[in-house]
Amino acid sequence: MKGKATSEERIRRVIQLSRINGWSIVGFAGLCAIVVLLFGDLFGFSVGVAIAVGGWMELHGNQLLKKQNIIAFRWLAGSQIYLIIVLWSYCYNNIVRFDPSDPWGRLSPEFKNLILSINPDTYLIEELLKVTYYTTYIAVIVTVLIYQGGLCLFYLSRKKYLYSASE
Repeated sequence: MKGKATSEERIRRVIQLSRINGWSIVGFAGLCAIVVLLFGDLFGFSVGVAIAVGGWMELHGNQLLKKQNIIAFRWLAGSQIYLIIVLWSYCYNNIVRFDPSDPWGRLSPEFKNLILSINPDTYLIEELLKVTYYTTYIAVIVTVLIYQGGLCLFYLSRKKYLYSASE
């Protein structure tokens, strides 16, 4: 039976997790920012860049943790709080901008024609669009709270192991 992980192992796990998570965020958000910029979406580009900054913050915390700098945990936890704020702001903005009286407003006419060719019941499709739109953004809000919030708490709970690992 294995014993409890040592403080050094716990800090090493935080270093590995923050490196993987930080690079994943920077890579994915950066790629999305470039793609939406090619389509001329400056708002989407700015959101992608803002999210990539959150990944950079986590990578900066990772580098500080490798040097056993206690400030690393501020950066690691702060990056998660920053991402919550950015992603919630994005979701809030999209929920507020959605016009339930015209659920097709954010979709192309071609897409509308395609959907109605599959199912011509306009009322049903419009109600489905409304429910789907709100459900999607609420699900993102909850998921971000669980993932980023949980990761923030995880990072903060590992702070106590830094000094034990360096002894």
